[in-house]
Amino acid sequence: MAHGYGKTALITGASAGIGRELARVFAERGYNLVLVARRAEALEQLAAELYDAWGTTVTVLPKDLSRPAAPQQIFDAVRDAGIHVDVLINNAGFGAFKGFTDTPLARVSGMVQLNVAALTAMCHLFAGPMIEAGEGRILNVASVAAFSPTPNAAVYGASKAYVLSLSEALSEELKPHNITVTALCPGLTETEFSQVATGKAGNPAVPDFMKLDARQVAQEAFDAVHAGEVVKINGLVYQLGVEWLRYTPRFMVRSIGGLYGKQLEDGF
Repeated sequence: MAHGYGKTALITGASAGIGRELARVFAERGYNLVLVARRAEALEQLAAELYDAWGTTVTVLPKDLSRPAAPQQIFDAVRDAGIHVDVLINNAGFGAFKGFTDTPLARVSGMVQLNVAALTAMCHLFAGPMIEAGEGRILNVASVAAFSPTPNAAVYGASKAYVLSLSEALSEELKPHNITVTALCPGLTETEFSQVATGKAGNPAVPDFMKLDARQVAQEAFDAVHAGEVVKINGLVYQLGVEWLRYTPRFMVRSIGGLYGKQLEDGF
């Protein structure tokens, strides 16, 4: 699977940010695509762009993965269309970056449903056909927030810790079936994600060296998936930070996680 000619990648959260850049990178490398997101118009525009640029065959599925029935509906639609998904990319997710009790319960529950339950269901549904085919690849988008508790973004960080743990476990379970599972762990990436989560356009206090480019993250993700990497941390500053956390007392890890959560709360 060094290239994607004749193969199909399914990307959730494909209408913007890292998901949109992943669609572009996979299209450039010859993959057909199934694009999933809530915004049908944005998906149709992206599909037209990819077809014009690379002749990519794109199936658009406007679905809201925060709804419990959505993963099964997506799986059924793909199966009924006779499409085999060679690479599953669980990118859809959102954050709520303020105090735990200050965040409405409905938003907290929705975050758990999308970031945790929907991702789990998608892995479970699509792993079956991959096992039957004797190969496959799964990319789950986590975060560097997965490596420490994140006060001020408590549920977001916990949800990404789940994604990381699940991905590492599945990488071992599915290895005998020639299926790789990769957890992508970017740091602060310049997308609309922060603005949606915080309502803020940006924070000039965040130094440029801490900001990642979504296109670069997507390219690194593609390479990590095809190299079979289990955990990919984007950005040298974040790689060093995560390594440093391994040798740091837990009380300090919590404090540092609080600083990262505050950064998320303030926007970037």
